[in-house]
Amino acid sequence: MLVKITILKKTRRFMKNIPEQKNILPSSADSNAVGLRQVIGKTSKKIFSTISALTIISVLTIGGLLISCQDKNNQNNKTEVMQNNQEQKEGILKPIELYIEAGRKGDGNIAKPAFASTATMSWSEDGALKSVPIQALFDGFSAAEPMTANYKLTTLDVEGDAAIVRIESQFGSDKYADMFTLVKDGSDWKIISKIYQTIK
Repeated sequence: MLVKITILKKTRRFMKNIPEQKNILPSSADSNAVGLRQVIGKTSKKIFSTISALTIISVLTIGGLLISCQDKNNQNNKTEVMQNNQEQKEGILKPIELYIEAGRKGDGNIAKPAFASTATMSWSEDGALKSVPIQALFDGFSAAEPMTANYKLTTLDVEGDAAIVRIESQFGSDKYADMFTLVKDGSDWKIISKIYQTIK
């Protein structure tokens, strides 16, 4: 009797272990599914790692190209701005050059194209404001003998179509601080007022 109970207990234990054993040893279908999952997993990793690498390379390449293009555009823009600024500066100083040339040659007619027809010349004399039409300047140049004349630009301030220019000029032995306001008239700049101070 004791032998039978022991055999039954062992049989029950063995039967309980059978399902666990079945789970441990998969069928061929389960084996194929596991293998397929592993292959898909590895392939996915490769694809995603490749995409990731390609994406990084693409982003870096495109980023580099964009930065390069931006640098070139910035350089081109700077060059254009510098050229425009230089052209603008030359346009503004052209009337000043005519003003100096008129004094150098003793001919007021040379300065006429530099000034607007309504331009004025102003200065302070014994603390009192003096202001005359610009024709007085032309007449003064024409009445004088030709002389050495030159100038040094000290200030050039531009805002759109308006500009302020300050120079230190010398006509013969006389030195002046000249201030001009200019306005763009078509493609030319015109002096609309000249204010001066004698430098002693």
